[in-house]
Amino acid sequence: MKFARTLKCIRFAAFVVLVAGVSASALASCGDSLAAIAAGTAAIASQSVDAQLDSQPSGGHSSKSSIVGLWHVQFAIGGQTVQEAYQIWSYGGTEVHNPNLDPRGGNVCLGAWKKTGQTYKLAHRVWNYDTNGNFLGTTHLSETLTLSNGGNTHTGSFKLDIYDPAGNYVNEATGSVTGTRISVE
Repeated sequence: MKFARTLKCIRFAAFVVLVAGVSASALASCGDSLAAIAAGTAAIASQSVDAQLDSQPSGGHSSKSSIVGLWHVQFAIGGQTVQEAYQIWSYGGTEVHNPNLDPRGGNVCLGAWKKTGQTYKLAHRVWNYDTNGNFLGTTHLSETLTLSNGGNTHTGSFKLDIYDPAGNYVNEATGSVTGTRISVE
């Protein structure tokens, strides 16, 4: 437990140094707000890490019993793969989704997840821009997943809702999603 608390302190100190560096290189007004947001986030993250470390078995955590980790995922509609992505599911209920798309149009999505019974539910949002920087609207991705194969794969469904710049509903797509855990060998 002492090692876990020391690790938490080291992570927090590294985060503070990172925030200070980002703030110093940003414009003054932007840097001040970034520092305030980062400080609040660090306090919340610190509390979350404390709770997680206190709930872990003494031998560490088992990544196989949780969705937490790095995943290679595929989204399919009618059996046809329409997108591949890497997803990071983090302790505390956040997720980062990096699809195999041209980064000039934006290819990083942020989400929140929770476990409900034996499934995991994800909601993440995307700001959509074209390659000229024009705002196209937002996309809301929802996933419902179940872990299988000892926690090394997951299967489930997704729903994608598309909205125009004014927030008006435009279209939706639904399909299946599968994932394979990426582990350090």
